Amino acid sequence: MKPFPVLSLEAVRAEAQPWPKPRTLAGPTPPSLDLVACIPPGLEPFRDFCAAVAEGLQVPHDAVPPLAVALASLGTSRAFEVQLAPDWRETAPLWFAVLMESGERKSALLRLLAQPVHDWEKQQQAYLGHSLAEYAERRRILEARVAALRRKCEKRSGPENADLEKDALALAAELERMEPLCVPSLVSSDATPEALRDLLARNGERVGWFSAEVDAAQLLGSRYSKTGGPNFDLLLKSFTGEPVAAHRIGRDVTLDRPALVLALCVQPTALSEILRDTYARDRGLVPRLCMVAPQSRLGLRALEPKRIPPELSAWWTNSIQRLLDLPWPGRVVLGRDGPRRHEGPLRVITLAADARPVLTELRADLEPRLGEHGNLRPISAFASKLPGVVARLGLTFELLRNPAAEAVSAETMRAACAWAPFLLEHFRAVLGEAGASDETKTARRVLAWLKREGRSEATAREIHRGIDGDGLRREELDPALDLLVEGEWLRELPRTGERHPGRPPSPRYAVNPATLA
Repeated sequence: MKPFPVLSLEAVRAEAQPWPKPRTLAGPTPPSLDLVACIPPGLEPFRDFCAAVAEGLQVPHDAVPPLAVALASLGTSRAFEVQLAPDWRETAPLWFAVLMESGERKSALLRLLAQPVHDWEKQQQAYLGHSLAEYAERRRILEARVAALRRKCEKRSGPENADLEKDALALAAELERMEPLCVPSLVSSDATPEALRDLLARNGERVGWFSAEVDAAQLLGSRYSKTGGPNFDLLLKSFTGEPVAAHRIGRDVTLDRPALVLALCVQPTALSEILRDTYARDRGLVPRLCMVAPQSRLGLRALEPKRIPPELSAWWTNSIQRLLDLPWPGRVVLGRDGPRRHEGPLRVITLAADARPVLTELRADLEPRLGEHGNLRPISAFASKLPGVVARLGLTFELLRNPAAEAVSAETMRAACAWAPFLLEHFRAVLGEAGASDETKTARRVLAWLKREGRSEATAREIHRGIDGDGLRREELDPALDLLVEGEWLRELPRTGERHPGRPPSPRYAVNPATLA
């Protein structure tokens, strides 16, 4: 049984002052997205659309822009890339995961934002359907003729057989040139890695994964795996545009530069397993995912919200479909001879001369903070990739504003860079303990020791001795103690005039009773 603590006079005086409720050490509430700063000039309808959707559905304001810009990147992916330096080019896909609790209308939000894509797919079906049906029938006829010639060759020999073989080979070559074609199906909400690979191949290597129900097994590709090992190589390569070669029984599937967009609106628990997964963290899945934790509106929602203005809905539909109409390599189009794949190259967008320093300034701010003692060290894997994500945001905004743009302007890049603090702090908040700063982690250890020891008063030296289990240096403790004082967990007591030979007196602190509860 611990002895009853004897308080100093200064501690008694401190106790006489009412203690407020201490602030949580989970970190400050992540900032909200400033739509004025984060949406470039010329895209005011996009800003107004996002605000109107949040009000119309009564969902968090910060939930709409990330999902909307990710969905817009589906229209730029595989068709465009942005050149940032001679040896640095970014592809277009954006990966966003917005975390919302059950009942916050996640599915309704994704459905509304993705509706223009579904409508575009229906239009493509109407436009291509008849021609593709004829194309497929021609392929079946060729297959039947090749099979018939093959059967005849098996029964005959001599000069006549040589002519049959020649005809069969010519038809086989023609059939090989007529690869299977289908109407683009750009949206998936649940796919195995194999199915996703096939879907990318059919679509000209472009797919958007939009889901309000995704779980770890889906993203890691392990739902149907008997080995238990994660299989998300396809996801990672579809973010960076690396080639994918799959060798399967019956046929091979080769992707040159796949592009996968992720727009997930899920409950926090849906990503908890992914955040804990070593492969997902170390192989780069988690650091590539922009995670946003908006403030909930549950309990504060209007029962009769304003309707989304039809002109804003029309702007969104027209803007997304205008991007989707742009050609990308491998897209199925109608030529003079029928359906074929578009063979033109993707377009490479550069940075305008005055936009380059804007991105450089962001990189210069981030780089020293990634070092051993920098405040971004705990999330360095994400923060080091952030300039590339910002460039992708700039690319999407520029093309959403003007699909014929040749370069990302400075004003667009400034708006994209304004997302950086928002994305950093939300990623840190979602990551929780893994992304907490060193002083926050040390402060939690201090509180645990004070509670374990039942201390109502302690010096910094005593605290250091008590928690110094892994070589914590004395100077590393001070920021944690300052954090605890700022959060009303501790109060520094006045110096008593005591002197310790050879060293200054150690600061003393009174402890908030809530610490011991």
